[in-house]
Amino acid sequence: MFRIIFLFLFVLLSCKEKFELDKGFAQAYAELRVAEQEYGESESGKIIRLQILQKYELDADSFEKKIEDIKKEPENWVKFQKVVVDILDSMSKI
Repeated sequence: MFRIIFLFLFVLLSCKEKFELDKGFAQAYAELRVAEQEYGESESGKIIRLQILQKYELDADSFEKKIEDIKKEPENWVKFQKVVVDILDSMSKI
C-alpha cells in the first residue's frame, strides 16, 4: 500500500506543469520597469507603459495575471527575474 501511495505521489509531482519562460514577456516586463523608473506615475509614463503593452500585444489585465501565475511558484519567479535582470543589463550596455 505504501508503494502505491509513493508511486502515485511521484507521478503526480512529475506531471506538474513545467514552467516555460516567455522571453518576449520578460522583455516587456523589463521595458515596463525602465519606463516606471524613468517616468513614474506621470501621464507620459502611463502612455509609454500602454505603448509597451501594445507592442507586445498585451493588456494590463493579462499582464498582471501572467505575473501572478509566475509568482505562484517561487522557483519560477526567481528564474523569470534572472532573465529580466539579464535583459536590463543588456539594455544598459547600449
